Amino acid sequence: MSTSLTQRFKKLIVVKETEDEEKSKGNKWTNVDLAPNPPETRRWNAWSFFLFQFSISFSPTTYNAGASLVTAGLLWWHIFLAAWVGSFLCCVLVLFNARGPSRYHIGFPSFVRISGGLRGSLLWIFIRGVVAILYMATQTLYAGYLMDVALRCIFGHKWTDIPNHLPASSGTTSRRLLAFFILWFIQFPFMFIHPSKTSKIFAAKSFIVVPSLFATMGWAVHQAGGAHLDKLVVVTVTGSQLGWGFMRALNSTISNDLARYAKHPKQTWTITYGLFISKPIVILVGMVIASCGREMYGKVYWNLWDFFNATLDHNWNAGARTLVCLASLTQVYATFVTNISSNSIPVGCDLAGLFPRYFTIVRGQVLCAILAICVVPWKIVASAAQFLTFLNSYICFICPILAIEIVDYWFVRKGNVHMPSVFTAGPQSIYWYKYGVNPRAFAAWIIGVVLVVHGVANALHPGSLDPASTKIYNMGFILSTLAGGVSYYVICLIWPPPIMPLGRENEVVRWEGLAETEGYFPEDEDIPSYIVFPEKESDRAVTEDSSEKDRKFDQVNDYRVVDV
Repeated sequence: MSTSLTQRFKKLIVVKETEDEEKSKGNKWTNVDLAPNPPETRRWNAWSFFLFQFSISFSPTTYNAGASLVTAGLLWWHIFLAAWVGSFLCCVLVLFNARGPSRYHIGFPSFVRISGGLRGSLLWIFIRGVVAILYMATQTLYAGYLMDVALRCIFGHKWTDIPNHLPASSGTTSRRLLAFFILWFIQFPFMFIHPSKTSKIFAAKSFIVVPSLFATMGWAVHQAGGAHLDKLVVVTVTGSQLGWGFMRALNSTISNDLARYAKHPKQTWTITYGLFISKPIVILVGMVIASCGREMYGKVYWNLWDFFNATLDHNWNAGARTLVCLASLTQVYATFVTNISSNSIPVGCDLAGLFPRYFTIVRGQVLCAILAICVVPWKIVASAAQFLTFLNSYICFICPILAIEIVDYWFVRKGNVHMPSVFTAGPQSIYWYKYGVNPRAFAAWIIGVVLVVHGVANALHPGSLDPASTKIYNMGFILSTLAGGVSYYVICLIWPPPIMPLGRENEVVRWEGLAETEGYFPEDEDIPSYIVFPEKESDRAVTEDSSEKDRKFDQVNDYRVVDV
């Protein structure tokens, strides 16, 4: 009886696409969300990518990014300039790293196997997944704070007079906890939407949230009689202090699974446009509203929900309540859409990569939302400022991985990926390396991390290490990225990795030669039906009639990427 129940339970939770052991030959390294996306799921166009990336920055985390930098002595235009430079550097990484997934239509958990190895990539996937879950939790909490403001506008004292039954050590109140769970239940149904179908959600965010935030800024500037950005300065620094402060600002403003859904790799260029435009603007808007708050209310409110509450305290009337409620609700929507794009989708992809037999992207998104409660974010935010500092320091672990991926695809493999090897365990896969781990990549990753990670300790406990450690930490993005990428390239020059599979080791490597067939050779097994191999026109004329030629020509032009 128990055996029967176990088998039924296993049949229930095993992902259908990997359930057939005979067909998959025991391969537990793939499922429908890890495999290359079929043509019908490639719905994202250039406009979708632009709106997706443009909308991400409209979140509380970006909004208050200037807070700690102003207190460090930087002027508003120093921070604004650092945001532009940081966004440009991010654009470079995003653009180069999106090329491979858009050509071969696979996401990060599959793409990272190429450089890290099938087993080695699991550690990198795990690191990204943990960080995304923690960000999901804190961002949901922030959206809950905004929901609290909206409910105050709607119910007035009936909401604010809710008695608190929680101790001060809990880090929250009964009212705010209720608002958090109300928001969580509103957000939860969105976890069931597959990322290939989310482009309209991000587009809606851009058209709803952006005007709302600018309207809030416009009202604040009007009421305050100007922006008053110069009044944000706490203490002014000059000379070398200013230089290192700028580097800190640059590092702070830098914080690709969706590239796989591109119809064409050139469409991913618009990701960079959205990122380059939006992030500096949102940071500037945050500083403007904060400066206006100081002029109007005598205090700088870096969190938007605190500014809204102060506005209600000084303007408790029907008009103000209506406008603040609408502004709060649009920011609630902005925050949980950012949660979907930046946190739940990556976690869903990562869990599919770690446990392909049991997780699809949607299942992973659902678990991510549940874990966002389990990590108790109100406790983290209230009592663990050092923990949040560490959370913001994750770039020293992630950036070397991105650099290694870029160098591996662009310079080592010259854009060639053998798709069967991505999903095949054992020596027959060129991405199996040594027991499933690419020692070249991990050596480079360790170099990139070790160079910067000691600075994280100094950021958590200021003065515990030499001041030079802090300076290295403030340059963490640049140093870890360059160290990881250059180290990997040098190691590969000395110890080249395999590029072509067994039997084709001596084949001439052309730039993205394998991209013409999305990573397959004619002799490979289980080639997707939509793959069309290039043929000479004379050979095709003998074997195909004109209607068949037209069908294949249309198929290639509709789905297969052929342009560089």
